[in-house]
Amino acid sequence: MVQIRNAKEGLKHTFWFAYPFSRTLGYWPLVSPSAFTKFFNSFTIFTLYFLELIVLIPGLLYVLQVKNPRTKIKLLMPHLNSIAQMAKYTIILQRAKEFSKLLDEIKKDWLLATEENRQIFSERASIEHKLTTVIVVTMYGGGFFYRTILPLSKGKILLPNNMTVRLLPCPSYFGSLNEQATPNYEIIFTLQVLGGFIIYTVLCGTKSACLMLCLHMCGLLKILTNKVMDLTNDSDEQVVQEKIVHIVEYQTRIKEFLNQLDQFVPAIYLIEVVIQVLIICIIGYCIIMEWEDSNAMAMVIYVVFQVTCVIGTFSVCYVGQLLLDESENIRQAYNTLNWYRLPVKKARSLILLILMSHYPIKVTAGRIMDLSLVTFTSIIKSAVGYMNMLRTVT
Repeated sequence: MVQIRNAKEGLKHTFWFAYPFSRTLGYWPLVSPSAFTKFFNSFTIFTLYFLELIVLIPGLLYVLQVKNPRTKIKLLMPHLNSIAQMAKYTIILQRAKEFSKLLDEIKKDWLLATEENRQIFSERASIEHKLTTVIVVTMYGGGFFYRTILPLSKGKILLPNNMTVRLLPCPSYFGSLNEQATPNYEIIFTLQVLGGFIIYTVLCGTKSACLMLCLHMCGLLKILTNKVMDLTNDSDEQVVQEKIVHIVEYQTRIKEFLNQLDQFVPAIYLIEVVIQVLIICIIGYCIIMEWEDSNAMAMVIYVVFQVTCVIGTFSVCYVGQLLLDESENIRQAYNTLNWYRLPVKKARSLILLILMSHYPIKVTAGRIMDLSLVTFTSIIKSAVGYMNMLRTVT
């Protein structure tokens, strides 16, 4: 009973961010799916897509009508982010079964773990909490000011033709509909604010889920390293045989976990890397524009968004680096193993395990590039390079 209670507390700690976001967005597995809960889940997903589309489509139509390239680039930024986040959301919805299986594996790992192993899982979950907390605070904080305070602070603007207009969070084209009339303006304003917060929720939700899964795998690799290092502590042949069996089984479970993870995380991270390069580039460009226009409030908001993007990119690459480091630790543990202390037959059985350890377990962006701190510096360099190119062209 104590073990089950400790496992439940540990799972609660692990799912601290992933559960509320995933449950809100509708891809958390239902425990006892009744007809009503299935309908409500589907209705939630439909509503999220509907709200986002009625904000995205008019916004893109407005961008197409803008002639000034600087203004067009500035207006395009939130819509590019919306498209990317909805693409990530669609991927994780399509892979909900794989996500559910991974959650079941995490639950099983916590139930079977020793107190020492639970401590390892808990430490990795705490890393995810810290990274996600920073992303959530900066994302929602910057988003609130961008979607509400910034347009409202401008008040009513007098145009050269003596017409007064009120700014929307995202300028949009509605055809014959007069968006300035009451209550049209208030309704559109509210929908655009909701649409923005849907995007922020999707961003935080997908990021927290992927970070949680990758960091749990870091915990698995750390436990495997400990098992390997403990292999030669006993000289009894039967005990050594049992330890080798446990190592093989554990390594197989890690490979299966990785295979499930590879069903959707690389695709999400590919979108993440591409959109972060574009967004960091465009936001940097917008900061320079606002500096030239002496718009302090807008500049501060863009700086907050830039910090969020950089931290978000760093979190992904940092976790990728942790996986590579843990894989390297396993390789070193095998290579420095005192195999000569083992019986000859048992030592021979380690050959395949040693060979397998030379293939690091890693997370990739679309299986195109490995994610690590080296990748992070490359992303930042690329974004700055594109920003300089953008300034030159415009």
